Amino acid sequence: MVLRIRLARFGTKRKPVYNIVLAQAKSARGKKPIEVLGTYNPIPQLPLATPDTPEFLPHGEKFVPKKFKDIQLDSLRTKYWLGVGAQPTEPVAKLLHLIGLIEPKPSTTKQQKVLPTSQPSNPELPQANALTT
Repeated sequence: MVLRIRLARFGTKRKPVYNIVLAQAKSARGKKPIEVLGTYNPIPQLPLATPDTPEFLPHGEKFVPKKFKDIQLDSLRTKYWLGVGAQPTEPVAKLLHLIGLIEPKPSTTKQQKVLPTSQPSNPELPQANALTT
């Protein structure tokens, strides 16, 4: 039985909320999971203001809080299931990397080598744009 940690979509149109669930690999996305490990809200939200939140910054500009995407996860259960052999899907692996539970996978895209252009490849040959007298 192959177990996957994946996202199950909830919410309404254009306002998705995902449950991070543990399910069998061949079961449908909406089918009842084995365990719900957490939630993920991909829509950036403004943080709630507290009495300590400043209205202006020290140099006079208005304070604008940064929006954030909410990830709530039971890290102990997630570590357990990863240790048992559950495999996260790619989106969940990115989220787990952001939290710090797993190492990132190596990129599948080819990285281009950067060739040095300031130095000639063979110093014995004269450069083509050098003046000859």
